[in-house]
Amino acid sequence: MLVAVGMGACSAAGDNETPGGSGAGAGSGNPTSSSSGIFDNTTGGNQNGGSFGGEVCGASTFANLVPASILVLLDKSGSMSGGDGEPNKWNPTRQALIAMMNGADNELSMGLLPFPKGDFNDNAAALCFLNPAAAGCAELIADGGCQDVAVNPAVGVAPLHDSREQITSWLNGASPKGNTPTLVALQRAYQMMRNVNAFGERYVLLMTDGEPTLALQNVPGIPPANLECKTEADIEAEALAAANGSPPVKTFVIGAPGSEGASDLLSQIAINGQTQRSPTCSAAAGDCHYQIGTSGFQQELEAVLNEIAGKVSDCVFEIPQGTAEVDPTLVNVVLETASGTTETYRDTSHQSGWDYTDASQTKIQLHGETCEAYQAEEGAKVNIILGCKTVIQ
Repeated sequence: MLVAVGMGACSAAGDNETPGGSGAGAGSGNPTSSSSGIFDNTTGGNQNGGSFGGEVCGASTFANLVPASILVLLDKSGSMSGGDGEPNKWNPTRQALIAMMNGADNELSMGLLPFPKGDFNDNAAALCFLNPAAAGCAELIADGGCQDVAVNPAVGVAPLHDSREQITSWLNGASPKGNTPTLVALQRAYQMMRNVNAFGERYVLLMTDGEPTLALQNVPGIPPANLECKTEADIEAEALAAANGSPPVKTFVIGAPGSEGASDLLSQIAINGQTQRSPTCSAAAGDCHYQIGTSGFQQELEAVLNEIAGKVSDCVFEIPQGTAEVDPTLVNVVLETASGTTETYRDTSHQSGWDYTDASQTKIQLHGETCEAYQAEEGAKVNIILGCKTVIQ
């Protein structure tokens, strides 16, 4: 698959009104010139010119897809093994992850951070609630396993042709145990992803089957416990800070059976992590994250994992930056397939067309049918036209 980038100044007729909006965001760059030298960091290309909406906008050149990086933050708490009327989720989860990796692009970078680590003494902590005054019990109760998260991933983030076998081996040799210290797990996952040497989008994929362990305070008859796990608001704030950080790290969320009681929290994490499933979803409805049911669990999880892998693998492109500043309000996209050329519009609802991946407005992502059409054809091209006013759907 190839990506073509066209640039240049619009003709006088390029001052057409933009349907549905007045531009593509807060970019303040000056309109680009017609010199193709702006893209000094690209290779290949042609001088046939780029056009959009009947306007000649500029020459074109080729850029590359940007591979994404994703850290799977996998809940391996004791409840993943099932029991008390709940199905075993551990075996189908690891099998679904392995199946997804086997079918994913080799250049997709992936790593694994399971949580909890498994070092916390749950039995001793349980006994401490019977005798809180015993030596060491105050510390155990206050901790609650909230810090029981590794400071390094089980498998570092790397292209799947390097990390696939290591992740598979870890999954096949592990078993679930412990509580659900979601806050610290997210904090450490985000820090790991900020430190990854990556050029594309950075993601954390949280997979959990239950409500997170939270701080217990002011509960009659129970000493303060799980203090470092803090509150749901703290968890939501971490996801928001990561998505708005530098570099930004976004968060996908998959809820396995047993997590239904935390659906509002999981959806809010997805919203704050900038991966909500639709612009009309809501945390109250619990439909912004991926919720998996008990019927056909493994097959449904495989489908969701493949959908997420597709979203982060094949449809993100970097707008080449060169000797002049690219004005993000003068960007349009044309999709070329064997069936013809299709002008696509910026769609901030992410139902179709394209949009910027984040506030930096340096990369675009195709959505919906546009992405599917690109993915479906080996020789498909994405022609990013610079110089004519962005058309918003």
